[in-house]
Amino acid sequence: MGDVKDILGVPREGAAVPDARKSKKKDEPKLVKPKGMSREAFALLSASHPLMPSQLMGDIRKKEGVAGLKEKARRDPRGVVTFEWRKFENPARGDGLELEHWVKCFRDAQGRVTPAEPGDYSFAKYNKKPPVPRYSDEEYRSLIKKEAGWSREETDYLLELAQRYELRFVVMADRYEFPGAPERSIEDLKARYYSVARQLLVGREGGPESVANNVLVRHPFNAQHERERKRGLELLMQRSREQDEAENEVLQQAAQIEAKRKAEAAARRAAAGPAAAAAPGSSGPTAPSTREVTEFTNEEQPGVPPLFDEEAQPKEPEKGVVARGALARELVDAVAARQQGKAAKALEGALAEIKMDQFPRCPTRAVCGAYISLQREVIELLELKRSVQAKQHLLAGMKRSKREEDGDDNLAPKRQRK
Repeated sequence: MGDVKDILGVPREGAAVPDARKSKKKDEPKLVKPKGMSREAFALLSASHPLMPSQLMGDIRKKEGVAGLKEKARRDPRGVVTFEWRKFENPARGDGLELEHWVKCFRDAQGRVTPAEPGDYSFAKYNKKPPVPRYSDEEYRSLIKKEAGWSREETDYLLELAQRYELRFVVMADRYEFPGAPERSIEDLKARYYSVARQLLVGREGGPESVANNVLVRHPFNAQHERERKRGLELLMQRSREQDEAENEVLQQAAQIEAKRKAEAAARRAAAGPAAAAAPGSSGPTAPSTREVTEFTNEEQPGVPPLFDEEAQPKEPEKGVVARGALARELVDAVAARQQGKAAKALEGALAEIKMDQFPRCPTRAVCGAYISLQREVIELLELKRSVQAKQHLLAGMKRSKREEDGDDNLAPKRQRK
């Protein structure tokens, strides 16, 4: 009967064990594969895929065991790694001080121990010292210029300090004690040292042309500029919070005035409308109604913009424009760049002829306006010369053709007489 019930799918009588097993399977929580985990890795978590013994287990059963594996992993052709407490000397020191530290070494099969980095102290390679120039008696007499207050002995003492303290001028100024010499500041020591170094460099090379790109020649030390820079920095650091707040308030007011001025200009352009733009003789709504300037002065006139355009007329400054000289130089270069070919060379030659090919070094308001006006007038003069030459060539051609026509008319009666 049991087989028949099994075929028909009818449960047997008193068979409570299978039901208990089924209920136990239902009660077991089902594993859910986490997001991002591969299918193979998730299969390792399931009991349906038991792990097979790996090849590593066979190595572990060997006589060496785990210790043998570790020894194999640490095996090196130089030997076994070990550390020893050894003495060392730092070549950067000149007093012969000996210290001790742990050193990485290798022990070979014979028991000999050799350091991993044989030689001097491993960190001695980072001991980089700046080169300090030296001179002979002949070089000092022929190359070094005499300066007031500096003698040969004091200059030698300065170079010795520079070599001893590796150009740390703050330390040099603190340890500077030359008998009979006045108190020297950091700027004085720098000025004398870099002057001697630059003179030796130029003299040994035979001139400044071969060492023009050297820092000592290209950017000579300026003691006065360094003093002014430090003085300005001290004044900036000594400012109180109230002074900073007052300056920020002034900047905010200036920004508000600038915004108000732009809003008023926009309102005027909107009120003018398209009729002002279409009016004859008008250059657009943004063109300011200013009189033509022919004389340039440094006095700021009320209502007159401080900058100039290509026509040397007053112009409102754009946002971010602060330096008048830089803007004028860019404007002059842009106008010169628009000249092409022979016109550009003619402009350069004309300005060089009157010794005005370089932008003035003192870019005041009067100088900038006068230079822009001069460039414009030179360009107009060159254009007039080219126009005159073209008309002269045209006139010469017309005269030549007229003479040829008159010659043909004179030959015609002679032919009729014959």
